[in-house]
This record gives sequence, C-alpha cells and structure tokens, in this order.
Amino acid sequence: MYCYLALAGVASALVAPNTPTRPKTAVQAQTAEFAQPLWGQASFEDVDENTDTVKCTVYNIGGELTQVLSLTCSKQLPMIPHVGVRLFGTEYFYSDVIETRPVAVMQDMLEDFPQISFDLGPATVTEAELEAWIQSDALQRDWQPESYDVFDHNCNHFAKVICDKVTQSGLEAAKMRPVIAVTEEMLSELPEWRKNLGKGFMNQITRLVVVSWGRATRAKKRALAEAEALDEGGSRMS
Repeated sequence: MYCYLALAGVASALVAPNTPTRPKTAVQAQTAEFAQPLWGQASFEDVDENTDTVKCTVYNIGGELTQVLSLTCSKQLPMIPHVGVRLFGTEYFYSDVIETRPVAVMQDMLEDFPQISFDLGPATVTEAELEAWIQSDALQRDWQPESYDVFDHNCNHFAKVICDKVTQSGLEAAKMRPVIAVTEEMLSELPEWRKNLGKGFMNQITRLVVVSWGRATRAKKRALAEAEALDEGGSRMS
C-alpha cells in the first residue's frame, strides 16, 4: 500500500495544475542531491542545450516520497528516476507508450524536478531514420502499456535502448547502470517471500498509475505546446 501511495503521489505531483515554476531557463542544474549517492560524484559539467548533440537527462521525480518508498523496500533509495533522451529538438521517453515531445515543452513540464543531463555527442542517425525506427512494429511491440514493468521494463530501460541506437556508444555504463539498478534492485533487501509478493502487487498497481499519469500529462503537454505555439508531438502507438 505504501508503494501505491508513493507512486500515486508522484503521478499527482507531475500533473498538479498549480505547481509553482521557476523562470524558464536552459537545463543548467548540474548538481543534484541524488548525484552523489547514485554516481559517487556531486556535480557534472554543464550541458549546452543549443548544440545539435544528443542529450540524456536523468530526473528525480520522487521528492519526499522517495523516503516513503525507501521505508517500504527496507533500503535507502537515492531517487525515483525518470530518463528522457533529447535530439532534433524533441525529447523521447516511455510512459505507458513511447512519447515524443518538443524539448521546450518538457523543460516547462519538468524544470522543477532535480535533474542531471549528459551530452552523448552527435547522433549517428538522421531524423528520418529515427522516426522510422520509433514507428517500427518491432520497437512498438516491446513498449506498449501492457509491457510496462516497474522493475525491469520502464522509462529508464527505454532510455538505454534509444541512447544505444542513436549514438556511437550510448550513455556510459558507469552512469546508466546505477539509474537502472534503482528499480531493478528495489526489493533486494526484502526476504524472498516479501519480494515475490511485492513484485506482483507493485507491477499491477504501478501499471495503472503509469497509464493514468501518461494520459493526464499528455493533456498538460498539449496545453504547454499550444502556449509555446509548438507542434505538440505525441504518443506513438501502433
């Protein structure tokens, strides 16, 4: 139940209509509380959003609810991660389906969440090649709502797939692996019987929360895109 409350709270926080926002800026917050426990490094070089390179942004969407989930899992979690990949002016990520949104919209949506961005260098695909891959049946089959797994098949795993696809070397393992391990090893400190019970329960509840969050945030992203006079992007479902 605590897990459900934590995840539902995260979803509510992301779509809350009256969340105060900071003045709009480029992504420059290269220090975050989660960085030291996650990577053993407190700060990273700034990323220039004006360059035509691939960026991978790691967000902490947990806030105070990270501690609630930590107590439930009997281990201290450094964060509740969400990862998006930016190239060609668009951010690509997996919620309940594959989504593509203008970078400006995602900056407005998530600017208040602690985040660290990494520059992965130039893209190794063209925009047309990326679009064809995103819409391909082979990719879409693997990233549908029923495919979502809070531990082993979530937005962080999708980010690794796309980083590996569109750059020479992806995001180095020393940075990507700790992010993925947050969810994959979330229940590692629990006894086996609680681990088995928790996996099924958390996946059922989380899938409902993520699908609801995806639908709710799509409406907010659409409104932000209209305000910015941008193409809103959208979800990609086959």
